[in-house]
Amino acid sequence: MKKIILILYLISLVYTGFTQEKNKGISLSLKTGITFANMYGPDVDSETFLNGSGPENFYANHPASSIFKAGFNIGLLADYRINKYLSLGIGGSYIQKGAKINATKHWISDAQTYEDVEGNIYWNQNFWTVEFPLTVYLPLKKDDIYFQGGLFTGFLINSKEEGNITMSQKDYKYVNDRRANKNESGFFLAAGFINSFPKIKGKLFIEINWSRSIKKSPGSDMIPNPQYYHNQTISLNLGYRYNI
Repeated sequence: MKKIILILYLISLVYTGFTQEKNKGISLSLKTGITFANMYGPDVDSETFLNGSGPENFYANHPASSIFKAGFNIGLLADYRINKYLSLGIGGSYIQKGAKINATKHWISDAQTYEDVEGNIYWNQNFWTVEFPLTVYLPLKKDDIYFQGGLFTGFLINSKEEGNITMSQKDYKYVNDRRANKNESGFFLAAGFINSFPKIKGKLFIEINWSRSIKKSPGSDMIPNPQYYHNQTISLNLGYRYNI
């Protein structure tokens, strides 16, 4: 009887070690999704007005806005799973940030009066980012629920104010440069579900990701005063993970 118990114990140790080994190792993940971006901070506005005499010099008076705009993101992550509960990673992404600008009036300086503005104006900021995530897993039979947190640093590609508006029954389109931080650091939190499919090599996953920048942007070209703000995003992503 003692020999049988010993054999069963040794088998369980081997099985446990094998299971843990399966959960270790390096994986590569490709993900993409829709991003909702806005700005936050004490200087951020939900409404402003438009300055300028024509498309070549139109600009929102206070463009840092709390109103969300839609964009997208795409990224690649290399992840080392230490055990079935924990992993460390490094990733790179392209992400669209900014906000929708709610400019409801246009200031006509010659007449010293306002006219109504209809249409859409966006502050579009595009970034390359590098992320450093720490992931905690809740293993299921073949799948995983995970929670993720980490830091990122971003590198600005471009920053533009783009409008497609109507004023006094005339249509205007304009694109003008806007200053923004060339580098932007921050933190992110995410949660997701990794699902295994019998006929697919690798795993599919879905996640929701929330991020905020840490460093304030000075908005040095904003009139009449600088408008300090932080960038914020909420992303809904779908991805594919392959274990190397």
